[in-house]
Amino acid sequence: MSKDQTIEQTNKLKKASADDGIRNPGGAGIAAFSMFYLAFVPVTSWLSRTEMLSTLVDGTVRFIPGYASSSGRVIPALSTLYIFWTFGASGAVSAAGQAMARPEGLDNDHPRKHINSMGGLPLRMRSAHYGLMENFPAFALAAALAQLLAPKNREITNLLGYHVIAKLLIYYPCYLLGIAPPRTLSHLSANAAIINVCWRLAIGAQ
Repeated sequence: MSKDQTIEQTNKLKKASADDGIRNPGGAGIAAFSMFYLAFVPVTSWLSRTEMLSTLVDGTVRFIPGYASSSGRVIPALSTLYIFWTFGASGAVSAAGQAMARPEGLDNDHPRKHINSMGGLPLRMRSAHYGLMENFPAFALAAALAQLLAPKNREITNLLGYHVIAKLLIYYPCYLLGIAPPRTLSHLSANAAIINVCWRLAIGAQ
């Protein structure tokens, strides 16, 4: 193939990619980042055995009014906190961001009509909310399976607790503040903890 033919083929490929919405083919390499979720599984296993995490998880669930530490219902308590923050508190913050992004305030008749014009802090307020919602189903499944199959397994409970703590105390505020490295690290490790929970249950943890 001549040099001119090679250039012509390259140009055709670039045009086909651009027509399919691809502006930076090198961006595809980010897909390999998925391996980091698995790489963090051993890290979360180590954390689940530490007394520090147990203490932190137990202290977190005490924020639930009426919760008794002797009840053995840490997983439902963690779920209560996560549900409130994901669908209540962060949802309200997201709506506030949409209101802040428009001189006229929130259009409650069409609240999502103007989201494509958002930027800066208001957009991060909305994006942080959606980031929590995207991760909640995985937690909900893992928590339900854990409560059914291994409700007294302290390491599994700690892994679920780590997910909630990392998402609510690190991921969410860092998203609002626009601090990417700890946000990404907490996201990876929190989801690795959920993978770890389901893996343990799959191989017979009780």
